[in-house]
Amino acid sequence: MDYQYDVVNYDKNIPATIMYLNLSSETRKTELQWHREPELVYVIEGRSECSCNGEFQIVEEGDFILFNSEDVHLVRPVVGTECRLLCINFSFEYIRMFCKSIDSVFFDIGENRGVYEQISALLQQISEVDQNSDYASLLQISYINKVYYLLLRYCMCFRRASDSAALSKRDFSYAKTAIAYINDNYRREITLGEISSVVNLSPSYFSKYFKNVTQVSFSEYLANLRLESAINDMLTGNATVSAAAMENGFANVKSFITQCKKVYNCTPAQYKKILISGRKNGAAP
Repeated sequence: MDYQYDVVNYDKNIPATIMYLNLSSETRKTELQWHREPELVYVIEGRSECSCNGEFQIVEEGDFILFNSEDVHLVRPVVGTECRLLCINFSFEYIRMFCKSIDSVFFDIGENRGVYEQISALLQQISEVDQNSDYASLLQISYINKVYYLLLRYCMCFRRASDSAALSKRDFSYAKTAIAYINDNYRREITLGEISSVVNLSPSYFSKYFKNVTQVSFSEYLANLRLESAINDMLTGNATVSAAAMENGFANVKSFITQCKKVYNCTPAQYKKILISGRKNGAAP
C-alpha cells in the first residue's frame, strides 16, 4: 500500500512504459499517487472512475484520460464493476530529443475533439497489438510516436510562474507530503494536529486545504485507507474482523464496522461473504 510516488522504468526499445491492468472494484482503491512522467489511461473494457488533482470524472469504454507530470491521481473501476485498462507512461528522455523544454511543458487537449479522437484511435490500436507477434514493438513504437506528435504539435503548453491561478490549482506540495505520511503511518493513531505539524500548517488551515485539493477530508481519507487495507487483510490473510480492525489503525471494532457500513452498506463480515461469493461466481459484487 506504499506507492505514493511512482518511479517509472522503461523498456529501452520502446519510448514509453506500456501496462495492461485488469481491475475489480472488490475493494475501493483510495490511495492517491503521482509521478514525474505524464500518463495516458485508456479504458479498453468497462468504466473507470478517475481523480485528477481532486476532480473526479467517469471515463467510459473507448475513452481515455491524460495525467500530466506530478498530477495527483487515482484510477479505479466504477463501484460494482470491473475494467480493463491500457496505461502508457511517457519517457521524458525520449521526448527531450524532439522537445528540449519538455520539463517546462504540460499537455492540454481541451476542446480539441479531433485530436482527442485521433489519440483515442491510436490507443485502441496499441491495445489490440498482439504482444507475441513478430515485430510487435515496431507497431507500438509507431503508434506511440504518433501520440507524441499529436500532443506536442497541438496540445503543448508552457508552465508560467506568473500564472498564479494555474499554480494554485496544482499546488499539491503539502498534500503530497501529508498523503505520503498518512500512507506510511495509517496503521497507528494519527491526529489532525500531528499531520498538520508534519507540513507546518495550522490544523484548521490544513483541514480546509486538504479537503479543497483532494475533495475528501483528512479523517475520511484516513478512514477509507484503513478500511481498504483491513478488508484486504480479511480476504487475503483470513484475518478476523477484530484483528483487521486493530492491525489497521481503527480505534476499535465498532469504528471498523461503522466505516464499512458507511462505504459498503454492510458489515465487514457480510462484505467478505459478498466478495467471496462474487469471485466464486466469476462476477464482481
